Amino acid sequence: MDDVYNGLGSIGTFLEGPVIGWIVAQYGWSAMFTCMILLSILGAIASFRAARYQRTIKLSSASSSSSLNLIIS
Repeated sequence: MDDVYNGLGSIGTFLEGPVIGWIVAQYGWSAMFTCMILLSILGAIASFRAARYQRTIKLSSASSSSSLNLIIS
């Protein structure tokens, strides 16, 4: 499964240059900066949602475990 993730990361790196070049050629640098800001915000939202989901999973599994496991973790 790690190979899939590594492969997808390589595709992103491979496509980054042409996509940035196309956006700049079509719409200019101001559009590129706006796109980067929007993608950063989208990434932050996705990260916060993933962290909240992970915390929910951890809390639900911790409530069903013994108190010794709660002290250890």
